[in-house]
Amino acid sequence: MTGTLIPKWPDRFDPNRGPEIPTELIGATIIAFGTSEERIEGGGLFIDYRPRDNNEVHRVVLAFNELGMWVHRQSILNGGQESDL
Repeated sequence: MTGTLIPKWPDRFDPNRGPEIPTELIGATIIAFGTSEERIEGGGLFIDYRPRDNNEVHRVVLAFNELGMWVHRQSILNGGQESDL
């Protein structure tokens, strides 16, 4: 069974109520993903990506629990250093 893709972060109560997916993730190249020792709700999911037509590597950190998922932090990686977007 295949459902329609809704371009929002998950929300337990209504899939149309979640926050919008950052548009720069659409068509981006995934560089790496995983977690870290940083204390983030749900353990945190780190995704490093290169937006389409851009050479900078960006990072989005997602937090989640049983009620949904949200962006904890977005940043640009520059030589191993993070700068807020």
